[in-house]
Amino acid sequence: MSNTAVRTIVALIAAPIIIGLVILGGWWFWAFAQMLAILALKELYDLGKHTTASPQRITGYVGSFLVGVYFMIVGIAPEALTRLLFPALILIFVLTVLIIELLRNKPHPLWNAAITVFGVVYIGAFLTSLIGLRVTFSGKMLETPVVVPFLNGLSPTERLAAGDKWGAWLVFATFIGIWTCDSLAFFAGKAFGKHKLFPRVSPNKSWEGAVVGFLSSSAAFVALAHYLLPFLPPLHAAVIGALVGIIGQFGDLVESLFKRDAGVKDSSNIIPGHGGVYDRFDAAMFVAPVVYLYVHFFLLLS
Repeated sequence: MSNTAVRTIVALIAAPIIIGLVILGGWWFWAFAQMLAILALKELYDLGKHTTASPQRITGYVGSFLVGVYFMIVGIAPEALTRLLFPALILIFVLTVLIIELLRNKPHPLWNAAITVFGVVYIGAFLTSLIGLRVTFSGKMLETPVVVPFLNGLSPTERLAAGDKWGAWLVFATFIGIWTCDSLAFFAGKAFGKHKLFPRVSPNKSWEGAVVGFLSSSAAFVALAHYLLPFLPPLHAAVIGALVGIIGQFGDLVESLFKRDAGVKDSSNIIPGHGGVYDRFDAAMFVAPVVYLYVHFFLLLS
């Protein structure tokens, strides 16, 4: 069976499972995002081995897990607590990494500590922000509907149901935007790509494919917002879709840069035909925090 056929079969099996977990939400989606983050972080640390680094794996996994916990409770905990919790978590984590590195007596302590912390911020915080995106309209946000004006006029029960549904569709639309961009950029690049986008890092990508990718992502987000996200005006939907299409491609290029530095083709072979978790969710790592911040700053706080 060709690699393309394997990729297609795995995608057809995995996509409904991912969508189902997004719709289920709650602890199911939380566990799914945590699993992705831990596996991707392991793969990043494995890349670090090829550059003589010895990251603190257990410390990093615990740090990533705690960031995922933060994103799960941020929607329901008192604001005063959540405002302090994340910086406190980062400060304590960095101090812990430095003290452990002092006691480890491993070569290259600066590089070891740096990649340990970097991995938790880049992989852990970026990827588990999907959890924060899923619970955007849950918990305390629904107690004061003036903060979420789209829910005014609904009863508390109706607000909870609408908020949970919108959080699910927001994550769903984000994934669809990423997949649409990735697929159409690939086929457009194959069909008429002539100008190399970033040959030093990824010689097969073209400007033509990149432009088609980000335009298709924007169009997909506008279409999905019209049917699934009534709180999202068309202009905001187009902007978010464009950000997904542009930032997601940067995520792919950054991973390619790291893999070239490590001298490997894939981050792992855990997903048949697709490589590793890091390979498949490199765009989501860049996109999730951008969409999360955009929705909070330009919609909920406007």
